[in-house]
Amino acid sequence: MTLSLVHLDVALAIEAPAPEVRGSADGGPSFRVSAKRLARVSAESDRKTDAGEVADPVMRRLSDALAATRAMHHPHSAILVDALRLAMLTCKASRRPVVSRGQSEPAEGDREGQACRTVRSLQKWRLKRVMQYIDDNLDAKVTLQHLAAVAGLSRMHFAAQFRAAVGMRPHDYLLKRRIERAQELLQRADASLVDIALTVGFQTQAHFTTVFKRFAGDTPYQWRSAHLAQFLPMPRIEARPS
Repeated sequence: MTLSLVHLDVALAIEAPAPEVRGSADGGPSFRVSAKRLARVSAESDRKTDAGEVADPVMRRLSDALAATRAMHHPHSAILVDALRLAMLTCKASRRPVVSRGQSEPAEGDREGQACRTVRSLQKWRLKRVMQYIDDNLDAKVTLQHLAAVAGLSRMHFAAQFRAAVGMRPHDYLLKRRIERAQELLQRADASLVDIALTVGFQTQAHFTTVFKRFAGDTPYQWRSAHLAQFLPMPRIEARPS
């Protein structure tokens, strides 16, 4: 892969190492970076630099940012373009390990398995803080950014580690806790469904009903009716005169 840093008049090239060169000490990919003066930049090489994994959300955002930066009429736009190109190249190098000669590319399933094994579970003390924060703010707007900040991690690392620890995404866990709190409130016959929906963080009763049915299998009204029916006195059977 080649990256042209136009503003610095430098071209960087990432190449596979010689067959006898081993990988890095931590097991990561090993590659060689070389630099040379940039004589001229052709439109073709520019397109090759930008082409890549458009399906990757990170690469897609970087590509969009690169296109927007090129359209800017700013004195420092060339520096921004070079920085974005370097970020794209770094992303490609980190996600596409260089395979030495004589080695085969790992299968897609093997790569996914390796990626899953590298994600560790969220530490217990971080998980406890996040769960406590969720329980204390069920009536408020809770975003992934809020939860990541409570855990002291980036959004990407938090989401992956939370799912590894709990078995579900943070948003799904938040909805689950809201429905569980709603079930506690539904045990009171005097609380209206609208008030309960607002209390557990839903903006409308319709949305509350949809999510509740997805988790509980019944609508809030049906669930409450079935629950309260358990405590109704059994009808007495009067003896008929013979």
